[in-house]
Amino acid sequence: MKLKSMLALGVLVVTGSIASAADTTTIYTITGATAFRAAANTAIINLLGGPANCEYAFDQDGQSLAINGTNRAIFRRTVVTNTPNTGDTATTIVRVSWSGSTGGILSLADQAAVQCLKTTVPMAVGGSPIVDAPATDFEMVTPRFSFSDVDKALSQRPTSAIQEEVNGVGVVPFMFVAGESAPATITNMTDQLHNTLWAVGEMPASMMTGNPADVDFILLATGRSDSSGTRAGILSETQYGSFNAVVQFNQTTTGDRFTGSLTGNPTIFGSGGNGGHSSNSFVRDLVTRTSSASFNGGQYAFVSYLTISDAISATGYNQLTGAVSGGEGAKPLTYNGVRYSEQNVYNGQYTLWTTQQLYRAADATAGETQFSADLKASIDTILTPTIGLRSSLMQVERSGGDGGPINPL
Repeated sequence: MKLKSMLALGVLVVTGSIASAADTTTIYTITGATAFRAAANTAIINLLGGPANCEYAFDQDGQSLAINGTNRAIFRRTVVTNTPNTGDTATTIVRVSWSGSTGGILSLADQAAVQCLKTTVPMAVGGSPIVDAPATDFEMVTPRFSFSDVDKALSQRPTSAIQEEVNGVGVVPFMFVAGESAPATITNMTDQLHNTLWAVGEMPASMMTGNPADVDFILLATGRSDSSGTRAGILSETQYGSFNAVVQFNQTTTGDRFTGSLTGNPTIFGSGGNGGHSSNSFVRDLVTRTSSASFNGGQYAFVSYLTISDAISATGYNQLTGAVSGGEGAKPLTYNGVRYSEQNVYNGQYTLWTTQQLYRAADATAGETQFSADLKASIDTILTPTIGLRSSLMQVERSGGDGGPINPL
């Protein structure tokens, strides 16, 4: 019987398990795209019995992050099994270590261990946040699955034998955003502007506003590391070249310019060169901060790209109307003159998106293959315009993979 059928009956039978006298436990380890974690986390919770039955915990990593902003989480569901020995139980644990798409593909293809929360950390229905989890709460584990915003062809292991779900598991839209301090007249990003800005890391705001008075206002590029599928997808879509180096800036907080949580208004900057943030949450944290007058008189702003869930939180953007309300101060940008909306993606007008892939290990077991299929089915039921879109509703497709031309189906 399939996993989803078992769940419907309130019973979970597992394979490839670790057995004890009264309990059978199966553990699935997933790494990869931070861009899809909101959808992935929700789908995992639903697959493990829904919010009323699934226990979970997550690392707050020095910030006040909710489950969908963290990079390390663990989920658990225990049910009584229908066996001759009354009281026997079956436990399923799913642990996630969001590291970036291409980094996740590399870890999965090479079967290289990733950092996960231990199965012994306290978990609770509704979530148990672990503030600044100590090192003893983590262990290195070999992943068996990986989400990716881009096809493995754009990774360091393009010919790997890792397996994928046919047609992916969803569509991931992105949005360019301008920092909280940017002039209100910065409203649109084009391929040409993107390629100029990310090639040198900075440019005068007048190039985007058309106002000569903005020539001394500095726009600084920031974004993700080269292990990120978000970055690879953006560089591919804009025709910059997914493997080409960029120049990105960040507030300098440690020796590694893209490490550490930010505090206060940014006051010190450094070029991280081709480096970048390990998570979209760190990019969002930066673009929602006010300029400090101690740097260039406050006449600067960061510009970046975000997954749609982070972009909507950062800007307060309404995909139905295009209006902005609330949010965290960042400004939404149209792309090549077209604003993001669900329908604009489905009909092919808005092209800043990639296909979300779910890969499993080359030697995946039958149980792991079934889990992958069930997770895909769970994802399809929860996708919304604020976290991701359903592949089944697309009216267009790409030729040649991510970044390729848009064609009607």
